[in-house]
Amino acid sequence: MTGPTRVAGSGELTDGSIVTWTVAEGRRGRRWREVIVLDGAPVQALLFETDGTRRFSHLELARADGLWTFHPETDGTLHGNQVTANAPVRHVQGWPFATGAVLLIEGSPIAAAALAWGRAGSVAPGGSVEVAGVVIGRDGRLDRVDRTTLARLDATHWRVGEGMPFEVDVDGLPVLANGRRHPLEVA
Repeated sequence: MTGPTRVAGSGELTDGSIVTWTVAEGRRGRRWREVIVLDGAPVQALLFETDGTRRFSHLELARADGLWTFHPETDGTLHGNQVTANAPVRHVQGWPFATGAVLLIEGSPIAAAALAWGRAGSVAPGGSVEVAGVVIGRDGRLDRVDRTTLARLDATHWRVGEGMPFEVDVDGLPVLANGRRHPLEVA
């Protein structure tokens, strides 16, 4: 029997961005964090939480163009807000977000890893599942998605819709170019 996952890591994205991340598992689920830096400037900082059933439970995302905070409610809806410098606060209250819905963040390897980890037990290698949810785009747009495909290409490679494939290991942790990993705690 192994203990909870508590790992820090880093790696590179195809655009040259550097990702530094942590995953800390506790009794209420996993807390996934990342910061992405390009040419020495922060691109985004993310806190993404999943509950004990591996479902999305809370998000805090900070980018130069805004802040996002979201959480699902037990009534099957999504609540939160989007704050930008040049627009009023956009409140999200009561958006449909059924059990099993996903929150996708374009360009986030940690959010992608959390999604794959959450579905690893129900999607066999070579299989796929249709998911609904909400997408936070790279351009800051917030959109509802009625249906997109989450495909498990093989044991470790996944793809959302027509996006680029991404890789996670057997523990659901992101596999990135020039990746490094370290335990969060000293033994």
